[in-house]
Amino acid sequence: MQQLNYMGTRDVQWRDVPTPSLPGADGALVRPLVVSTCDMDGAVIQGAVPLKGLVPLGHEGVGEVLEIGPDVTHLKPGDRVIMPWKIACGHCTHCGRGHTAQCISVPREAAYGWAPTAPEWGGFLQDVVPVPWADAMLTTLPAGMDPLKASGLGDNIPDGYRTIAPHIMERPGADVLVCGGMAPGSIGLFAVGFAKALGAGRVVFADFDKTRLAIAESYGAEVWELTDTWLDGIKQRFDITVDASGRAQTVPELLRMTGRAGVCTSASAAVYIGGDVPVPMFHMYRNSISLHTGWVHTQSILEEPMALIQSGAFDPTPVTSNVVSWEDAPDALIEPFTKLIISRAD
Repeated sequence: MQQLNYMGTRDVQWRDVPTPSLPGADGALVRPLVVSTCDMDGAVIQGAVPLKGLVPLGHEGVGEVLEIGPDVTHLKPGDRVIMPWKIACGHCTHCGRGHTAQCISVPREAAYGWAPTAPEWGGFLQDVVPVPWADAMLTTLPAGMDPLKASGLGDNIPDGYRTIAPHIMERPGADVLVCGGMAPGSIGLFAVGFAKALGAGRVVFADFDKTRLAIAESYGAEVWELTDTWLDGIKQRFDITVDASGRAQTVPELLRMTGRAGVCTSASAAVYIGGDVPVPMFHMYRNSISLHTGWVHTQSILEEPMALIQSGAFDPTPVTSNVVSWEDAPDALIEPFTKLIISRAD
């Protein structure tokens, strides 16, 4: 079968690889139909985050079930399903707590489209994807739901949602500051959209990229253009802050912009692999500020943002920069994008 691989900076190629077998009695084989890019895809392909090829690409999307094992009870061939980025069994202690990104039935890095597990699981930009624990892993696409809007539910849409939803429920009408800056930047924009959809008060999006600023403005956010002195003269503090910047120096800045009993979530900490990030611990202690980060537990929260999309309260479409065919994926992926969606013609 064909599989799309990252080979090196701005080098993406189709390769012939063996077609996977059914991964056990409780597994399934899925044919991807629509795949959208993760922010990390863009960062890696453009060379901003070092990663050694070969790496199969794609880890959020919608597919069609081709085959199921005899122990699968909730799915059948022909079902359209949302495919998550992280492998999770659904029954271990961590999965039972909703911490599916830290499933202890598999190695820590077990995921699709990710270098350490590339040989075992592959990516979604291939003809057939093996899915273990299919009943726990796969979510049936609701009837009538546009796969183009649902494809990001495998990773980045829930990632943006988790930076806002649990905290705004505790702080109705909260003021929100989202700091972007890292390309492609879809997660921060989704956070802005969810903040508006969930009834936030003042919503501010800061970035240096004019395209992302315009998208945030289309969601109804106030926008600030980032500069070296962007914090000068700003006295307001925000109940909820979000680090989608990819700049380690922004984390302490945002923590100081977070108000009393506020919360800051870093959704871009994956790129801080180069070293520790200092935080103003006494300031946080004195003001009862919480800092959250970590891989998103997609399977545990996917239903909530999906319902907001279905109801029309939240629309991910403004973040999509382009929709291209399966065949055009290599050329499209090496160009800068905010959110690229790759769709099969059939």
